[in-house]
Amino acid sequence: MRKAIDKGFTNAVREAQMERCMSVADRALTPNLFVIGSSKSGTSALHAYLKCHPEICMSSEKEPCFFVDDGELAQAWPIMARRPCSHDGGAYLDLWRGGEKARYRGEASVYYSQFPQREGVAARIAATAPQARIIYVVREPVSRAIAHYWQRFKEFQESLPIERAMRENPIYRDTSDYALQLEQYLAHFAPEQIHVVVAEELKHERRRTLAACFAWLGLADFDYGEEQLSERHRSAPTSRHQRFAFVRVVRNSAAWSRVRERLPAHLVNRLRAAATVPFEKSAIDESGARSYLAEYLGARRSAFESLIGRPIHGW
Repeated sequence: MRKAIDKGFTNAVREAQMERCMSVADRALTPNLFVIGSSKSGTSALHAYLKCHPEICMSSEKEPCFFVDDGELAQAWPIMARRPCSHDGGAYLDLWRGGEKARYRGEASVYYSQFPQREGVAARIAATAPQARIIYVVREPVSRAIAHYWQRFKEFQESLPIERAMRENPIYRDTSDYALQLEQYLAHFAPEQIHVVVAEELKHERRRTLAACFAWLGLADFDYGEEQLSERHRSAPTSRHQRFAFVRVVRNSAAWSRVRERLPAHLVNRLRAAATVPFEKSAIDESGARSYLAEYLGARRSAFESLIGRPIHGW
């Protein structure tokens, strides 16, 4: 009988606990395909596209963050940290229930490529699934960092003005330092186990990019319908401020999570509108932040291109 992995266990023994808790049937659910990020680069869209392939079972929870340190996840994303699939081995495997016969079982957690803010992730994945395939989605690094800022700002995780945030909060620079992130995985996986997808290529040459991905996985190509390949998760042109200082605390609380599940969507939207003040992102001057990032990340982009053995055109 499966045992839950208690949060009291240290992350150092998590993989051993997971190994012991799995029955033979459960082992057929172990994921072997990880889309590791990067944040704001199209991982949600890729998760949806991969899910269409008959030989791939993607997780029912797109971003379980199971291999992120419990304490780091609780601080960064308390809503997910309370969900069983983020820390309970049985609940995590249940994300692929029904996919036992699939050749690949995958998930897509962008926190898996946010070193050093999220440490030890690659090692934990390798300990559980040493033969796994890793897909790393990257986007023009300056634009990615700016989009990352706006996501965190909208979720009340960032309060600094944009240029100051780029200079003082390393998560934006580090997550766009693709060489730094890739090096964590190359320390545990062979290069042939890692495939890089360029977000701009996925957007503009979707069929070709996905066909290359399937070929790397050793799968037959998939004949997508136009609706299946539609653009997904486009970022809104607006963001929002908290109207009241306590909004973030309420939003991240377990009490609100329970209440929200019982409320109709239109009422949740009305409460959100009452608690926040929307504004157009285009009204904010991003030029200083972009100039700083371009200078800082230029050399790191070159290092990344050297690691993958090709230049990325159009960045």
